[in-house]
Amino acid sequence: MDFWIGGKCSSHALGVIPVKQHEWQRYQKQARHTLASAQRDYEAQDFDWACFKAHQAAELYLKGWLRSSDCFVTGHSIQRLLAQLPASVTISQKLQRCARELDKVYIPSRYPDAYTEGAPMDFYDAENAQMSLNCAETIANFVEGLVADGG
Repeated sequence: MDFWIGGKCSSHALGVIPVKQHEWQRYQKQARHTLASAQRDYEAQDFDWACFKAHQAAELYLKGWLRSSDCFVTGHSIQRLLAQLPASVTISQKLQRCARELDKVYIPSRYPDAYTEGAPMDFYDAENAQMSLNCAETIANFVEGLVADGG
């Protein structure tokens, strides 16, 4: 198993990307469940939680692919996880924008001390949640495409 080394996993730098199906399926199952839960939160107008869970789903998709490719990654930044993909993988501006948007909701959607007053639920609305859900789905489709392409 390889670890993060200066921005890319060492096996990725060599172009070796073995995908362990069992490991991928574990992460994929949880990612799909989390994204569905985020959608239910959106429908219940729990927009702060929809945003956070959208971030979590995207994180699970990316970590699942990386870990199933023998790259042991840690951390929660979607931007950092995207940066660890092999150089041969094209990361669009849309993916980069979605990573930035999702990273913005990771902490403040849950913690009141992220704001000078009020609670996180006071700062998130349907538009924020829909954007987070759309971004999570964009990342999910991207990662599912990587798996479908065999790595």
